[in-house]
Amino acid sequence: MNENLRDVQVLPIATNTTVLRSRSWTRQRFEIEYALARGTTSNSYVIQADKIAIIDPPAETFTEIYKEALRRCLELESIDYVIIGHFNPNRMATLRALMEIAPDVTFVTTVIGANYLKTAFSNPNLKVLAMRGKETLDLGKGHVLKFIPTPSPRWTEGLCTYDQQTQILYTDKLFSAHVCGDEIFDEDWGKFKEDQRYYYDSVMAPNAVHIKAALEKISDYQLRMIATGHGPLLRYGLIELVKFYKEWSQSQTERDIKVALLYASAYGNTATLAQAIALGLTKGGVAVELMNCEFAEPEEIKDAVEKSEGFIIGSPTIGGHAPTPIHTVLGTVLSIGDNNKLAGVFGSYGWSGEAFDLIEGKLKEAGFKLGFETIRARFKPSDKILKNCEESAIDFAQTLKRARKLRLPQPSASPVEQAVGRIVGSVCVITAQQGEISTAMMGAWVSQATFNPPGLTIAIAKERAIESLLHSGSKFALNILAEGKHQEYMKHFRKNFAPGEDRFAGFVTTTADNGCVVFVEDDTAYLECTVSKRMECGDHWVIYATIDNGKLIKPDATTAMHHRKSGSFY
Repeated sequence: MNENLRDVQVLPIATNTTVLRSRSWTRQRFEIEYALARGTTSNSYVIQADKIAIIDPPAETFTEIYKEALRRCLELESIDYVIIGHFNPNRMATLRALMEIAPDVTFVTTVIGANYLKTAFSNPNLKVLAMRGKETLDLGKGHVLKFIPTPSPRWTEGLCTYDQQTQILYTDKLFSAHVCGDEIFDEDWGKFKEDQRYYYDSVMAPNAVHIKAALEKISDYQLRMIATGHGPLLRYGLIELVKFYKEWSQSQTERDIKVALLYASAYGNTATLAQAIALGLTKGGVAVELMNCEFAEPEEIKDAVEKSEGFIIGSPTIGGHAPTPIHTVLGTVLSIGDNNKLAGVFGSYGWSGEAFDLIEGKLKEAGFKLGFETIRARFKPSDKILKNCEESAIDFAQTLKRARKLRLPQPSASPVEQAVGRIVGSVCVITAQQGEISTAMMGAWVSQATFNPPGLTIAIAKERAIESLLHSGSKFALNILAEGKHQEYMKHFRKNFAPGEDRFAGFVTTTADNGCVVFVEDDTAYLECTVSKRMECGDHWVIYATIDNGKLIKPDATTAMHHRKSGSFY
C-alpha cells in the first residue's frame, strides 16, 4: 500500500450491494473536521437489482479512478438512478461524467437538492426525483428504497436512504468519521470511538437539534448496518454509536447558554471558519445555533438571536461589500435593540475586507461589546487561523459563562469539596506542538499510571486550547517544575492568553526530541510522551500517554506541589 496515492477499495457488503471506498490516506483539506490528519474515505454504494442505483458518488479528485472501479462492477450505461445524500459542488465532475455515460440517469435527492442540481447542471429539465419522505423507489428483487430527509443548517438538502431488503441505512454524513484504513467494517469498533466523537463535535454538535430530529426519524427502522459517507461501515458498534449520538445531542441541547452563529459563505472559506468557531463554542460549554443565512428566513434569524446570550456574524467580502443575507442579519440584529448581548465578527476575503469593517462598525455604533478581535482570513484559512477561531470562540463562551456566574449567588465550598481539595499534585507545564501551532497549559492533575510500559494520565478540561492537540498519536512534553520559581509559571500560564499569543514569551526554552517545548532552566525533569487513549469523564478528558523519553535536569531539586482549599476549582 502506497499511502501517498489515492485508491478505491471495492467489496460486496450485502445481497446485490457493493461499497466503493475512495480513500485519501493523508489529510487533504484545512477544514477543522480533518484536523486529526488520519485521512478519510468517501464511501459510495451500488445496488444492482432489476434497476441499478448508485448512492453518493465521490468528489472530482476521485472521478477517474472511481469510474474505473465502477466499470469492474457493472455496465455504466445501465445506471438508472444516482442518489445524493447531500449536494456539494465538488461532486459535479463525477456526476457529469456519469451522466455523459448514462444520459437517461435519474437523480434522487430532496426538493432543495433538486434545485441545486438543476442550477449546477444549468438544465431545468434534468431528470430528478425529489423525495419529501413518504415516497419509495422499487429497484426490484425486494430492494424497495425509502427516503428520510434530514435537513440541517449545514446540509439543508440532507437525505438518508433505507433499503428494506438488506436493512441497510445509508446515512451520508451522519455517524461518519474521518479515518482511513483497510477495515471496511467497525469490527474493532472501540478503536474508532475517538474519531467518531471528534467528527460529532466538529461537524454535528452545532446542529444538535436537527441531529435529534434525524435520530427520531430513523428510530422506527430495523437496522442491520449503517452505511456511512466517511470511515468504517457500522455493523458491530451500531447500537452503541446511535446511543452515543442521542446522549451527545441531548447534552448539547440542555446547555443553559446559547450563541447564535450566523454566516454566509461565497466559496466555502467563511463556512470553514464558522465550523472552527462552532467547535470552540461547543468546547467552551455553550449551545450553538448554527445558521447559514443564505437559506434562513428573517424570522428564523430573529428568533435565534433573541433566544441567545450572544451572537457571532461571519461574512465574505464580495466586490467590496457584504452579501445581501448579511445585510439582512445585521438589520435584524439591530432591530432587536438588545445591546447587552455579546457579539463577534469573522470572515474571509480576497483583496480588501470591507464587510468586516461594516459589520463591526454598525455593531459598535449600536453599543454592542465584541467578545474577541475580529477574525479576518485571507483566502483559504490556515491551520493557525482555524486554531485562532477555536480559541476565540472558547474565550467568547467563557466570557458568557463568567457573566452568568456573576449574576448568580455562589455557595461556599461544601465539606466534600474541601476534602477533595486536599488532593495535591505536582506542578507541571504541558506543552504540545502540531505543525505551526505551539501551545501550553498549567497542569497539576497528573499521575503515573503504568510501569510497563511507563505511562501517565493527565486530566484536561474540555475547554482547554491544548485539548485539540492531544488525540491518539499526538506528542507532548510534561515539564515537571522545581520548587521555587514555579509561582512565576503558575501566574503566567493561568492568565487568559489572546488567541494565537505566544505562550512562551519571556522564558528560556529549548526543543525536546519530539518537537515540543521544554523549560530547561526551571524544570526538575521533563518527559516526552505520546497520547495512547482518551476517556471522557464529566467536564474533563482523561488522557493516558506512554512515556517515550525523559531527562532529570536537577536531581537535588524538590518537585513543586499545588495545594487547594476546594475541590471545585483548580
